[in-house]
Amino acid sequence: MKLWVVILSILLFAFIGWQLWYVFLVDIEEPAYTVFQKKNGYELRQYKPYLIAQVSLPGSYRAVTNEGFKVLANYIFGGNKEDVSMPMTAPVLVEKNKKVGGYTIAFVMPASYTKETLPEPNDTRIQIKEKPSQKVAAYRFSWYATEKRAEQKKKLLASLLERDGIKQDSPIMVARYNPPFILPFLMRNELLVVIDD
Repeated sequence: MKLWVVILSILLFAFIGWQLWYVFLVDIEEPAYTVFQKKNGYELRQYKPYLIAQVSLPGSYRAVTNEGFKVLANYIFGGNKEDVSMPMTAPVLVEKNKKVGGYTIAFVMPASYTKETLPEPNDTRIQIKEKPSQKVAAYRFSWYATEKRAEQKKKLLASLLERDGIKQDSPIMVARYNPPFILPFLMRNELLVVIDD
């Protein structure tokens, strides 16, 4: 066997091993929830209250998710009045926003902060909001959460909820849990929608 084939094989296995380590073993904080019912195709969760930092921007899904991510990443990595860096959490939430002709993108804030103790953003477009305790339907899918793919999955989730007689109480949000360098088949994406009690 040629040396370059051996080297390429080692690098490939190392890359896949690193991807698996990152996806399954790296502990990234998420909002606290319990699954209270598993349905055919999705699950029902009870979320505890949590804080988000969000920004609403006009533009296309792709443009806003890219720009909004940069704005919020700058905030958590020191772009705030206290010059404090906070850890990255998951998921990144994306929701259509008709008022601005674009989307709202949000980062979940670490649970160690309260609304009073979170650093004040330097960027005045960023809003800090509290998500209350709520019941949510969650549908999981892999690969890239492009606008087209997300819209197809939203239709599917809406039909599953209708089938089961569950009423939506919010727009459906896209929740992305992984950085873009993760292999598509290992990616965790979800659709989250608040449901009626």
